[in-house]
Amino acid sequence: MAIAIHLPYYATSLRHDQLAEALEALTPELLRLGALEVRVDRSKDDAYRFRQVIHVASKADWPRIWNSEPFVAFRTTKISWYQKPLAYEMYETISAGTAPGVVDVLAEDPYASPADAVVAGSASA
Repeated sequence: MAIAIHLPYYATSLRHDQLAEALEALTPELLRLGALEVRVDRSKDDAYRFRQVIHVASKADWPRIWNSEPFVAFRTTKISWYQKPLAYEMYETISAGTAPGVVDVLAEDPYASPADAVVAGSASA
């Protein structure tokens, strides 16, 4: 089963939106480097608090991603945007599930299929 790497970030004063954009921009880079899935969640209670979850196939894959040029560049150029230390934790998923009918849990309408979204989008155009 995949390994989930959790990275908690707490943005420094007035940098929360910049950090959000930078984490969003980093996501496709991490996928290109071999991450199976990358999620960045922002706290609904505290706009400065973020959690990045990176799923990798095995523990051995993580150092290659963590030490990659894009991730090192992110950490060094954005170092003043979040509180230190930035310490990751590794988790092994022991259970997962999705409610019946859910197509994409992150979509605005989690029950709509991608084809429905295209049709709905073109109908409103």
